[in-house]
Amino acid sequence: MSVRTITGTAVLLAVALLAQALRLFVPIPNTVSMFLIGTIVGLAMVMATWRYGTTSGLIIAWVTPVVAFMQGMLPFMPFIPIVGLGSSVFVLLAYVMKGRNSILAAMICALGKAAVLYRGFTILFMGIHIGGPIRTAILFSMGWPQLVTGALAVLFAALIDRRVG
Repeated sequence: MSVRTITGTAVLLAVALLAQALRLFVPIPNTVSMFLIGTIVGLAMVMATWRYGTTSGLIIAWVTPVVAFMQGMLPFMPFIPIVGLGSSVFVLLAYVMKGRNSILAAMICALGKAAVLYRGFTILFMGIHIGGPIRTAILFSMGWPQLVTGALAVLFAALIDRRVG
């Protein structure tokens, strides 16, 4: 990795981690937090992937769920690999869709991520009993909100990429 790639990845990882830390310092309602922070973290993953390659995007995809667990936003350790896998699919799809129609890219990336997350948690909940309200909340947050945050992340990344070049 070049110094440029390491530095760019570090800056985008810092942006993602700062976004995740917002909920610790700023009283943001959970729904707003989910959409705002999810979009910013997704944007950092896509920008890292498009500018510096899949390794950079994957670093952010795997560091952010570990930090979310340490912050208490992912309540159980087995959630980390599922979120990391969903984000990895998002990064890989973003890499494949770079330079294509932004709306199509946004839909494909978001759908891929949401499908992996929702199915991953559904499978996990078959093997681990987690109470109704927590289970319902987790499955909800891994469903259509992921479609929204993933699509917005790709669309904002495409806009920034066009502007910055």
